[in-house]
Amino acid sequence: MKLIASVISAVITLTASLAGIIVLMLVAHVTIDVVMRFAFDTPLNSTILYVSAFYMVAIAFLPLAAVEQNDSHIAVELLVERFPTKVQSFLAGLALLLTCIVTATVAIRTGDEALAKFIGGSYSIEAGGKVTTWPSYLALPLGFGLMSIVAAWKFICHLTGRPHGLNALQVEDPYLAGGDAQ
Repeated sequence: MKLIASVISAVITLTASLAGIIVLMLVAHVTIDVVMRFAFDTPLNSTILYVSAFYMVAIAFLPLAAVEQNDSHIAVELLVERFPTKVQSFLAGLALLLTCIVTATVAIRTGDEALAKFIGGSYSIEAGGKVTTWPSYLALPLGFGLMSIVAAWKFICHLTGRPHGLNALQVEDPYLAGGDAQ
């Protein structure tokens, strides 16, 4: 069981790290565009297309599994925290199962769309140039598919009563940790 958790954690770390690198690429691209625009009056072509079709999509969807692994999705527990422990456990398992089903369905549907865009050679025309856009469609099935795998693994561990053992890259925020942030 530890081997499975280690493999899943490694893939989560890889996709979350890739999203972090893409954030840096976005910042560099936009910075270069602004400098070129105002210093040399020659902006980079297609910056808005790259930001909206590539960078933002990857940044939003690649880390979904890391968010699921850390239980960091938005949750509102108005009533559940007052329920008996067994009911809370049942609802937690049901939530994991539903998450697995829904995200797997979304991964399959977006995977079909990504395949169609790949086969069709999807592109956009920007500033007189052709920019291939089909690779941007791969972030959704990858993000949702990995999130589904994480939810399925957590569900299996929930049923067996074992800890899930997922330990993806975790960065501690000193402002949230309660430490002295000076």
